[in-house]
Amino acid sequence: MSELSSDLLYGLIGESVRVNRGGPESQKGTVVSVYSDYFVLLSESGTVFYYQLEHIKSITRNVKESGVEIVSLPTFVESDDFHGLLQNLKYRWVKINRGGPEKIEGILQDVSCEFVTLIVKEEVVQIAHYHIKSINYGLQVQAEEDEDNQSNNQQYRARATRQSSRNR
Repeated sequence: MSELSSDLLYGLIGESVRVNRGGPESQKGTVVSVYSDYFVLLSESGTVFYYQLEHIKSITRNVKESGVEIVSLPTFVESDDFHGLLQNLKYRWVKINRGGPEKIEGILQDVSCEFVTLIVKEEVVQIAHYHIKSINYGLQVQAEEDEDNQSNNQQYRARATRQSSRNR
């Protein structure tokens, strides 16, 4: 299977692009940073998305918006590779895959070599790393939630922390 190389994306840092041509994983934004197997995209709405390179079908550069100046870059989690990124997102509210039937949100409770464990309401869900096309976290996701869901987030985070300490 052929995937986009990080070398190609390095040349697009600071450029306005569309990730994928359509569908639930399609997103417009600016390439902020590139790593060995994923890259960071700042969407037009200011949300930070992390995309695994192996799932990117296409990158379209908008030549009219070439070299977009980012006035204020939000802080975002970084790591040398996607597995490390997932480790750094532990115990945060995350949204995995932007839309469609594979979209899921919850607290990222654990990260193993092949799977992540998510606390989703009353369920513990395991997802293979390979099936994670994109992920975003924190305030960007919570901003989409109402106040009731914010109180639930705290309960789920506490539960994930307790459950993780029991498994040690």
